[in-house]
Amino acid sequence: MKRRLAWVMAVVVSLSVALGVMAAPAQAARICSGAPAINLCLWIDRLDSGFYRVHVGIDVHMSLDVAQEYVDDAGNPFAVVTIGNSGSARFVVPLVAVGASAESGLSGDFETVVSGSALNENPAGQDRIRARVQLIDTDTNRITGTYTSGVIVGNWP
Repeated sequence: MKRRLAWVMAVVVSLSVALGVMAAPAQAARICSGAPAINLCLWIDRLDSGFYRVHVGIDVHMSLDVAQEYVDDAGNPFAVVTIGNSGSARFVVPLVAVGASAESGLSGDFETVVSGSALNENPAGQDRIRARVQLIDTDTNRITGTYTSGVIVGNWP
């Protein structure tokens, strides 16, 4: 009888833990494309008080000379927004670093802190967040590439 009661309690505790994790907001999630030509990553980390750090990183593989031209031009060579399942922009993710290298080509890092409500694109269910990055030739003001990350699914308040 004690053995059976212990087994039942273990099942109940396991279910409550599993259900609690499923219902909680995403703690940390990351997705990267890993593609050889463009590696695009999106990650979301939970901070204190209902805020989340949203980070986007991209490597657009190109020659060092071409990448350095983007870096040297006036203005930001990237524009980054998060998008919800409908494809509409949620918020801008500002540039924090840009660089050129022979190994990675043109690289950019973007980061912002937002409230959970900024990530809550579907109040009735699961939220689906992606990052959309545009590469801009600021000499001509022309978009030379648009890249979309994979989806991070969460339940943000």
